[in-house]
Amino acid sequence: MTSDAQSTTSPIRQIVRAKWEFRQAEKGDWMPVKVPASIHTALLENKKIEDPFYRDNESRLQWIEATDWEFQCTFQVDDEMLQRKHLEIHFKGLDTYAHVYLNDSLILETNNMFRSWTADVKNLVKPGNNALHIYFESPVKKVENDWKNLGYELPGGIRTMSRKAQFHYGWDWGPKLVGAGILNLPEMLAWDDFLLEDVYFTPLEITDEKARVLARYRYRSDADMKTQLIVRYDKVKSLDEKMVYAGVHEDSTWFDVPNPRLWWCNGMGEPYLYDFSLELKYQGRSIEKADVRSGIRTIELVTTPDDKGQNFYFKLNGKPVFAKGANYIPQDMFQDRVAPGQYKALLDDVVASNMNMLRVWGGGIYEEDLFYQLCDARGIMVWQDFMYACALYPGSGSFLKNAAAEAYEQIVRLRSHPCMALFCGNNENNEAWNNWGWQMQFNESQRAQLWRDYTTLFVDLLPTYVSNYGAGIPYWESSPKYGRANPKSLQEGDAHYWGVWHDEEPFSILDKKVPRFMSEFGFQSFPEWRTIVSFTEEQDRELESPVMLAHQKHPRGNALIAEYMKRDYRTPKTFEDFVYVSQLLQAEGMRTGIEAHRRNKPYCMGTLYWQLNDVWPVASWSSIDYYGRWKAMQYYVREIYKPVAALPIIEDNILKVYGVSDLMLDTLVNIRVRALSLEGKLLSDVTAQDILIHPDSSKVIWQGYLKTVTNKNKADDTVIEIVLSSSEGTVIYRRLFYLVSPKDLALSRTSIDLKVEPADRGYKITVQASKLTKNVYLQTGANGFFSDNYFDLLPGERKTVWFKTEQILDSPQSAFTVKHLEETY
Repeated sequence: MTSDAQSTTSPIRQIVRAKWEFRQAEKGDWMPVKVPASIHTALLENKKIEDPFYRDNESRLQWIEATDWEFQCTFQVDDEMLQRKHLEIHFKGLDTYAHVYLNDSLILETNNMFRSWTADVKNLVKPGNNALHIYFESPVKKVENDWKNLGYELPGGIRTMSRKAQFHYGWDWGPKLVGAGILNLPEMLAWDDFLLEDVYFTPLEITDEKARVLARYRYRSDADMKTQLIVRYDKVKSLDEKMVYAGVHEDSTWFDVPNPRLWWCNGMGEPYLYDFSLELKYQGRSIEKADVRSGIRTIELVTTPDDKGQNFYFKLNGKPVFAKGANYIPQDMFQDRVAPGQYKALLDDVVASNMNMLRVWGGGIYEEDLFYQLCDARGIMVWQDFMYACALYPGSGSFLKNAAAEAYEQIVRLRSHPCMALFCGNNENNEAWNNWGWQMQFNESQRAQLWRDYTTLFVDLLPTYVSNYGAGIPYWESSPKYGRANPKSLQEGDAHYWGVWHDEEPFSILDKKVPRFMSEFGFQSFPEWRTIVSFTEEQDRELESPVMLAHQKHPRGNALIAEYMKRDYRTPKTFEDFVYVSQLLQAEGMRTGIEAHRRNKPYCMGTLYWQLNDVWPVASWSSIDYYGRWKAMQYYVREIYKPVAALPIIEDNILKVYGVSDLMLDTLVNIRVRALSLEGKLLSDVTAQDILIHPDSSKVIWQGYLKTVTNKNKADDTVIEIVLSSSEGTVIYRRLFYLVSPKDLALSRTSIDLKVEPADRGYKITVQASKLTKNVYLQTGANGFFSDNYFDLLPGERKTVWFKTEQILDSPQSAFTVKHLEETY
């Protein structure tokens, strides 16, 4: 709702805005709190705990999870609402085990933070002040007895017993901060005879001439009524006569949209959205209306067999899509702190990085409506996991009933969003059962029961609900289909390839281990130095200090980064340099994988790296850190994901350049390949013109013997520049390619000329160096964004970078510093 209350001719919806208080259950004084709030943020706001993200404070806050908490407020309901026949209170985001009292009467008991809860309070609400009291039980203690009574320990631990965000219990990139709270403001709902509960629009069939759209709605009514149904869009109105019956019912109507404008994902077209409305009138008076912004599109998941195995790709409006994106996790440990501006900023970064898909990972949350609305508007397809991850879950009737209600609500909530491309049952549960040794923990009878429980939820219940209520959105049982130990993982379904990282395989293996669709792979790095300073004291800033280890949640994380760094880079001289080089290591390694996936289209039709963002400041696989700061990888990804790219690889001493296009039209390009020494001596320079790159394709567009390209120059003294340009000379894609790892490059000591000038909404920064300079890194203490960073400079090349900021710097020239790789030696 855009306002707190609708007109009196329709149901009235009003947010409960009040002064809230909280306390540890049945002890201590009540303290003020601004709701929405989680218990950790409420305690922090009242200075009862230190910042959970600072140093190793996390370890001293574990008592919170074992404690019960109370929230209370008083609020008033206006006379107009009191006079309505029906009066209800509606909750979303009660985390998790809550007893809700209104004027001392118990109205709700909740057990799932992913569900909404409604209570009839017509006989309880009174004029004047109404007392709302919410008692939260410890989510750990609440399930202890049920956990003990299972007779065995489910993989995943006690978290599996609760329908609560699984990452709250700790992950290999996040802290263990299990709490409770009110994550959305309650809402009062008052109505008389009729209420719309759900409205959605979905296309039935689409041609160039028209789209037939189904409008379906669910309602509650106290009486039979003959109504007029009005559907509107783009100043067009469609009328229908509809009979409304007493009770809870569903009905529908259809209408045609001539010359429909389709919803396309980023890079394929405009994500056009229609503003639909559905209104019912009785005796000429409007009794209810709903507005829905949605798009017209078809979405398919193609999994047909072929001569190499089985396809896995998405078709949008009948066109195959190469998915480019990342895995998305919650933006904060405490959801109440995530502001609308953060959603917008992050999704703007996603679009700017040429992505077209995000996978909402199954150990987090079903995101806020705003997230999906922004994905709709920006053309970002969403792969939506149900919230089950890396575990087995109970199969009891009560658990399945709760899971079914959760699934129904989330499917119904999300199905109108054109961004929705897939519902996936879980993250890695199937792979883990078959490959992680879990079965060894159980006897034969237990194994059979556990697998029955798995199939009941993920093979029977969830796909049935998606099929019945999901408006044609596809379902996939588990991601990945197979574990990496199974050869079929590269031939069928989606893959999570963790041979790089967990198995310490070299980055070069990613050129060979190419699946049909890579839905997870990744490599860690540290966040930028300014982020590390934010959670440490000076004495903490060492790789193996207790505080840095508290912000490295993978047990082998630092050792793996150091091992891979040793292979490709010289040992940095300081920890700050180590942090910087870790980002280069991550960026270069991940580029190897993403380029391999794109080169191998259409065999491979998607690459979603792990992971886009962070829930707190930490060493992790993210490309954007907790504060929204781009790591080197995000700058690399922006280039690699461009719609048209030139992707080089050396095979049998031949340099091959693949021209890759994700566009739906032919692209005519010129290609220039030139080789230089690191001092700037020209070794070779070749241009080929009018090369046609076909739509949605990958093919070799240029090749040459390496010894000819380099003019037999030493590999450690050679850089190859590959440029694609249009017939008008506009650069479409540029790539600098090296023949040896960075540690073996014969880099010379060089200095960078840096000039800073004021510019519109920021500063213009010009950099230049006389010799090849690797991974130029611009820094400043000001808040803002560099248009480019971590880039290479050819000898004599002058480059302009724009720093966007709202700050006015007193001394711009001295406000910026620059470093490069050779300086870390």
